[in-house]
Amino acid sequence: MRRLPSRQVHLDFHTSEFMKGVGDQFDKKQFQAALQEGHINSITVFGKCHHGYHYFPTTVGTPHPGLAPGRDLAGEMMDACHEIGVYAPLYLTLGFSVLDAEQHPEWIARAKDGSCLSTVYDFSASPDTPRPICSWIHLCSAGGYRDYLYAMTEEVCERYKRLDGVFFDIVFCYDACYCPDCLRGMRQAGLDPDSKADARAYYRMQKKITLDGLRSIILKKHPEASVFFNSGGAEIDKPEWHYASTHFEMEDLPTAWGGYDKMPMRARYFAGLGKDYLGMTGKFHRSWGEFGGYKTPEALKFECAAMLANGARISVGDQLPPSGRMDPDTYRNIGKAFSYAQSIEEYCFDTAETAKLGIMVSTDSKRNEDIAKLILDCQIDFDVVHCAAELEKFDTVILPDNYRLNEELGKAFDNYVRKGGKVLMLGGSGLMENGNTFAFDTGLTYLGKSGCDVDYFQLASQTEEDIVSSPILCYTSAHRVAGEGTVLARIKEPEFNRTYGKYCSHCNTPYKEEFAEYPAAIRCGNVLYAAHPLAELYADYGVTYHRRYFKWLLRQLYRADAVEVAMPSQARIHFVKREPQRQYVLHLMYASPVQRGCTSVLEDFPTLYNTSVRLHIPEQPHKILLMPQNIELPFTSESGVCTLTVPEITGHQMLVISY
Repeated sequence: MRRLPSRQVHLDFHTSEFMKGVGDQFDKKQFQAALQEGHINSITVFGKCHHGYHYFPTTVGTPHPGLAPGRDLAGEMMDACHEIGVYAPLYLTLGFSVLDAEQHPEWIARAKDGSCLSTVYDFSASPDTPRPICSWIHLCSAGGYRDYLYAMTEEVCERYKRLDGVFFDIVFCYDACYCPDCLRGMRQAGLDPDSKADARAYYRMQKKITLDGLRSIILKKHPEASVFFNSGGAEIDKPEWHYASTHFEMEDLPTAWGGYDKMPMRARYFAGLGKDYLGMTGKFHRSWGEFGGYKTPEALKFECAAMLANGARISVGDQLPPSGRMDPDTYRNIGKAFSYAQSIEEYCFDTAETAKLGIMVSTDSKRNEDIAKLILDCQIDFDVVHCAAELEKFDTVILPDNYRLNEELGKAFDNYVRKGGKVLMLGGSGLMENGNTFAFDTGLTYLGKSGCDVDYFQLASQTEEDIVSSPILCYTSAHRVAGEGTVLARIKEPEFNRTYGKYCSHCNTPYKEEFAEYPAAIRCGNVLYAAHPLAELYADYGVTYHRRYFKWLLRQLYRADAVEVAMPSQARIHFVKREPQRQYVLHLMYASPVQRGCTSVLEDFPTLYNTSVRLHIPEQPHKILLMPQNIELPFTSESGVCTLTVPEITGHQMLVISY
């Protein structure tokens, strides 16, 4: 299968039936010129949109009524792309399709009580009621709708002699469905619709049949085509569906959801699954489908650089106006960002991680994002642990807040620690799935969560970190443990929990003078237990001292960083190796998003001057280049430590270290 193109646009075209003259202003030369100005090598064009209409002559579905009869607008776009060497995967909606929902209400996905499943949809609204953003009814891809999807896909595969790929959208929205087809299917399979487990099992079974069938239809006719199932196909918390796609597209609009720290964890996870992956953002100021909304080219450039820094190819979302004429400002802006991406991308793919710090990831997406935010703000590089067999490649492994272990993982951690591996456990982690006992030999006994509403931690001794010596408030309470070890921090409980009957001042109750009998942080050999969920606390409350405390605790175990830098907390680093080329690549990024109303905005890119960098690498470098400037930097190298100064960093700077 071919490699995924590096600079893609995802071109939406969700066009109402009330729009006339659809595609009338499409001009092949203007379309091609926009792609070339945008430095684009792939663009996902539209075959069927959320309104339920097709943009090519179809006998299976319904052509858009505003499109000239018999016109194949999708095919025209694909041909125009192919003429100039641009790939053109085809977009087909799956879970949202208004026309199909109206014509076939039996295809609508339903809750157990029979109500329709939807996204922010008011079924009591009148035709004149204002409609909120992203308001759609969900369809179920079983039964009759599955037959329709198969026929639609067969039609596409037969129609186009060259089909670069298919992007199926809105594929996973729920855990179970109780539409007529699913109820009938469950009973025929001997399953009980009243059993949540049976309903969930049936939903997964029928979803797999649908995905396998669609993929098989495409690859039988077009074996080199890409196939991607969006809305679940590239989420860490849905590993059961990762097999189905030929690659991964990590959909995210950092301005509107997830923020700018969501992708690094996801990228490291999908990098380890053996398929190409891309990051996905939008040209929009806020959210998908926003006509007239623009990010600045500087913001797009930073987002593209951040994707490449994490080894991801790039996709930027756009929405074509109903006229079919490409918006020139959009492609000028994208072109400025993609031009920079093109100048550095050869150094960004097929790299190996250098980090010896591993983080266990889970199917809890917030837990993953919380620990990523905490570690990224510490400027400590990391990788993710995909499975027990990978533990031994790490010097230290972090178990995030409340991370539970099954028996297999417990045995793996026992073995890992016995062989010298180190483990930092954050509040509530390391327990068996029952939550009562530790899953491996930590040297500690778990006593359950404290009954306090809040509490305080205080360091047992002074540290090199700038942390106040007085008790520091935690906005939740600790998990209690007992054992023999070195106590690094102690707990002070509040005098009482805050209630209507018993309270003090505006917020939390002051602490008791005496320390609690259980520690805030304790080290037993190679295991260090921090009793609070520090990642959640930091993500939810943003306390600088919580981050510094976490970093200090981690430093009691982990000193194997390959790169050390002195940069502000919003700075990001990633240090990777290009084995065949005998090179290391260091990405240094700095931008500070500003929250303006509902949107996270990147606008100011202050320059950092004279940033000190220390690289711990076994090889002797012979040249270090600032790229893409192609400027050689002076450095010193002694005893495996390479020291240099980066003169300026504005947004993103890449260093290529040859050895």
